[in-house]
Amino acid sequence: MSKEVEVIEMIKTILKHQAMPEVAVDLSSELYDDGIGLDSLCVAELSAMLEKAYGRDPYTSKIMPRTVNDIISFYGNA
Repeated sequence: MSKEVEVIEMIKTILKHQAMPEVAVDLSSELYDDGIGLDSLCVAELSAMLEKAYGRDPYTSKIMPRTVNDIISFYGNA
């Protein structure tokens, strides 16, 4: 499975865990506010999932991704 698909699945899992509405998620999806709507609890869960899957994550590296593509790009530049 590609990293893109894995990250999108992680986000969808978080939305389900938080009983948030299911939304379309793609590379251009904004992560917060008017986009997917991730809040601080969702971000903490996403950070933990990314760390577990890939050994590091953008949030603990002091990078605040705005889109799904920003997360994918973080790992592409590793």
